[in-house]
Amino acid sequence: MRAVRTPQQARGKQTRNSIIKAAMQLFARKGIHGTNSKEIAEKAGVSIGSFYSYFKNKKVLLLEMLEEYLDAHYSRIWDTLENQALERLERGDIRAIIENVFAAYDISPEFHRQTHALRYSDPDINRIYDRERNREVKQITALLGKNRPHLRVEDLPAAAVIIQNAVENVAHTAKFIGPSMDDQRLIEALTDMIHRFVLGD
Repeated sequence: MRAVRTPQQARGKQTRNSIIKAAMQLFARKGIHGTNSKEIAEKAGVSIGSFYSYFKNKKVLLLEMLEEYLDAHYSRIWDTLENQALERLERGDIRAIIENVFAAYDISPEFHRQTHALRYSDPDINRIYDRERNREVKQITALLGKNRPHLRVEDLPAAAVIIQNAVENVAHTAKFIGPSMDDQRLIEALTDMIHRFVLGD
């Protein structure tokens, strides 16, 4: 079997991106299990041989897509805040981060829904989601560490786990499960809860 190649030229990158885009559309319409590699290649306008030049199989494609998606998800939450010191965390800062989490769920909601459901049956997907959760917790712990003198909580890693779980679970429920409620009401309530939890005022 030929080695899978990493595209270096613009044309190769375009082909790879076409395959990913086609897979995203088919996964959204037919589901991950209901889509095969041949259909993805046809939708992308490439040969099945070309597909296998870039991805060993559909599972490898899915895992790479998930990693890229979660990187985009993470960037949507944190990149807009990277130039802010956030060494005196205020209610508005907490709200901005929560708003970013809700916005990140809108990047590709159907892909998120389907892959998240597979966490419980696919150890590879679960590993990627666990790694992402740990990255989020590490980021929140670092943010709390910058604000330690002003906080009412002492166990920062535990507090970070609680905050990450609370925000992700509420956002996940709002976007995928229901009941239907205006996002802004949920964001406001989460902001109050976390603000009081970490700052106590």
